Amino acid sequence: MSTITIKNLTKSYGNVQVLKEFNEVFADGEFVTLLGPSGCGKTTMLRIIAGFETPTTGEVWIDDRMVSGGKTFIPPEKRDIGMVFQSYAVWPHMTVFDNVAYPLQIKRVNKEEIRKRVPKILEIVHLSQYADRLPNQLSGGQQQRVALARALLAEPKVLLLDEPLSNLDAKLRESMRFEIKEITTSLGISVVYVTHDQTEAMAMSDRIFLINNGVVQQSGTPDEIYNHPANQFVADFLGKVEFFKGMAQDGKIRLTEWNAELPYPEMKYSGMVEVAIRPENIQLSAQEGNIRGKVEKMYYLGDVTDCRIRVGSATVRVIADGFSRREISVGQEIGLNVREFIVFPDDNSTQEQLKIRT
Repeated sequence: MSTITIKNLTKSYGNVQVLKEFNEVFADGEFVTLLGPSGCGKTTMLRIIAGFETPTTGEVWIDDRMVSGGKTFIPPEKRDIGMVFQSYAVWPHMTVFDNVAYPLQIKRVNKEEIRKRVPKILEIVHLSQYADRLPNQLSGGQQQRVALARALLAEPKVLLLDEPLSNLDAKLRESMRFEIKEITTSLGISVVYVTHDQTEAMAMSDRIFLINNGVVQQSGTPDEIYNHPANQFVADFLGKVEFFKGMAQDGKIRLTEWNAELPYPEMKYSGMVEVAIRPENIQLSAQEGNIRGKVEKMYYLGDVTDCRIRVGSATVRVIADGFSRREISVGQEIGLNVREFIVFPDDNSTQEQLKIRT
């Protein structure tokens, strides 16, 4: 296990600055995810930690050793890291055993040591029974586990993963999330994981760093940044959300389009505000609800029902449980209870905030 310390780090290519000043400590044994849209700088940060890129300014430390900064540069193979890439990068003509053993073979580790270490790591990644198979005889998830085993074989202090699940189908991606988290936790390895998939980040991370245009918009636990986003970009990128304009005064927010009020006793902001409401935080009821609307559309997705409700002049998205399709129907008048919402001051930045994700 290791601590990664990043001090005053920037990265530019010519006149284009892709990473603006980054200062952070990734704790020993922590699973950290760098999350953000394509081109935001997250993979560049990972490559700087790995040693495939050098910072323009600043330093990178692994434990008490500077690996990048000033005139110091430690090459990747001497940083005691393991890395798993987006592509599986397995040798098609080698068996699973030989693919995993390859890093030890090129280091000329003796055969007896290889025969001891490789089966242990194959057992950890649940590939023991496939040791003699070729990669074309494996599923995508099994090939990705071969790449993971190869990275773990040298017992690195830090494991770096660059969108390792993006080539897998949806169901396999879900199962691999939990496998990677379980394996790295059991080994106590510090992990830096790069993805643009917010569900992956939420499921796996101890802390998430949400990056946009080279700037960390917010860092924190999944719960912190989902339920207490620092700005509209963070709220929009993590999960589903809709924004509505309102007027906050006297312990209430009057939603202009809804022609309805929400209780707001904390009055953190007053005057014109933007109210962010996640569709799962609205409860539907055929009988109750002081806010009334009309069901315009329903999409049954099995575990949930995705609804569009006309409230005043607004169309409001509501994600209800799957059973709700038996209780409500298109054209029905329905009650709405807004259980949670997030308030931002209305500084006319919402549209600009939402544009910067693309």
